[in-house]
Amino acid sequence: MNLSLYSSTADLSRPNLVGLQHPDLAGLPTQLVCPIRENLTLTPLRARVQWGGSEYVVACDLLRPINASTLKRLGELGAADSLKILTTFKLLLAG
Repeated sequence: MNLSLYSSTADLSRPNLVGLQHPDLAGLPTQLVCPIRENLTLTPLRARVQWGGSEYVVACDLLRPINASTLKRLGELGAADSLKILTTFKLLLAG
């Protein structure tokens, strides 16, 4: 599963959110997203990914719901980076 990249701002040149929900749930009014930035500090609960020729860090520790109507889809991450994010997010779950 390739995770979707979104912008919730007027700047459509780079994503600021990564969607963690399964694509089959795209019709829900909210989406679960994590921030993605080029300048975030890498920690054990954050994942480094590549997109559009740039390197980003995804803050898996800052997952939150957001109104889906505010999101503009910019593309998606590859399978390897998507798996890296999901694996990192699982570290937050009790189990």
